[in-house]
Amino acid sequence: MRRIMTFLMVLFLCACGGAADISGDYAASHQGLSGPVDVRMTIAADGNGRWEIGGEHMPFLWSLRSEILTIHAREGAVVEGVREGDALRVDVPGVGALLFVRRK
Repeated sequence: MRRIMTFLMVLFLCACGGAADISGDYAASHQGLSGPVDVRMTIAADGNGRWEIGGEHMPFLWSLRSEILTIHAREGAVVEGVREGDALRVDVPGVGALLFVRRK
């Protein structure tokens, strides 16, 4: 029993470390049909997040496993991305890859 508890504690601490590493505010730019579009993304350490595009806010849930970021939109869409240093590259369907740079 003690071994199982120790394993679960180590697993939990490792999972939390990844979340703390990427939580924060990010920004990306995209060339839309009518000109440049700025996209903001907020990632909270508790697994919640939010996109902000053109004044609209869209909540999502996220997880990070082996440097792969998985975003679950409330509408059911699933989007994946990867860590690239202090930035996140997210492959958005219909748009392409967006590089989200952490805002200071």
